[in-house]
Amino acid sequence: MIKGVKENNLKNISLEIPHNKLILLTGVSGSGKTSLAYDVIFKEGQGRFLESLSSNTRHYLSRVNRPDVDEIKGLRPVISVDQKTMIRNARSTVGTLSRIYDLLRLLFAREGEQTQDITPLKQQRRLFSFNTEYGACPHCKGLGMEEVINPDLIIKDPNLSLREGALVITQPSGYTVYSQVTIDVMNQVCQSEDFHVDIPWNDLTEAQKEIVWYGSDKIKIPFGKHSLESRMKWSGITAKPR
Repeated sequence: MIKGVKENNLKNISLEIPHNKLILLTGVSGSGKTSLAYDVIFKEGQGRFLESLSSNTRHYLSRVNRPDVDEIKGLRPVISVDQKTMIRNARSTVGTLSRIYDLLRLLFAREGEQTQDITPLKQQRRLFSFNTEYGACPHCKGLGMEEVINPDLIIKDPNLSLREGALVITQPSGYTVYSQVTIDVMNQVCQSEDFHVDIPWNDLTEAQKEIVWYGSDKIKIPFGKHSLESRMKWSGITAKPR
C-alpha cells in the first residue's frame, strides 16, 4: 500500500498493489509511470535494503534519496531492470537480456492450456519465442514492427503518370529515390506485368500499384549505381533486394 505520493508529477497519489500478481503500469506520456516505478517503489526498496546493512558497510555506499511519500506498507525486496539496453540488436529486449523471457516461455509452455486446435505442434517453449519461426509473427518476423508504405506521403498528383512525376520521389533525371532504379527500368518491370509508366496513377489497378510499391519477380533488371551492375529481382520502392 502506498499513500500520499508527491514525487515529480505525481500529486498526492495513493494506491494498492497486490502481491503475487503481474502488474502493468500504463498511461499516457508524462502520467507518472516511471516516477512511480523507479522514483518511488524502487528507491524506497533500495533505501530499506541499505538500512539493513551495517553502518560500516553503508559508509562505503552512496546515499540514496528516499521518495516523497507519506507511507509505504508491505513493500517486498525490489529489483530494477533498466529500460534501456546497450546492445543495439532489435531482437534483444529487457526480457531476453535478463532471462525473464525464458522463464515466461517455460511457464506458458508447461502451465498453459490450449483451448483451440490451432496448431499440430506440441505446446513447447519455441512457440512462445519471437526469435523462432514457430513463434514469430509472420508479418513482422518477430521484430514487433513492420515497414509499410504510406501512399499519401509519396503520391504527389494521382492524375499524373509515373513518368510525369506522380510520385514525389521521382527526380527530374528519372531516377526514383528509394527504389534504386530509373523510370525506364521501372517501365521494364511494369511492361512485364502488362502495363506501363505512362498510364495516369488513378487509372492503375490496385494490383498494378502493388507492383510499383513492392516489386515483381517476373524479370531481373539492372539494380543500383554500382560500376558492376548486378541483376536482381526488383523489390519495389522499398529498395530491398530479395
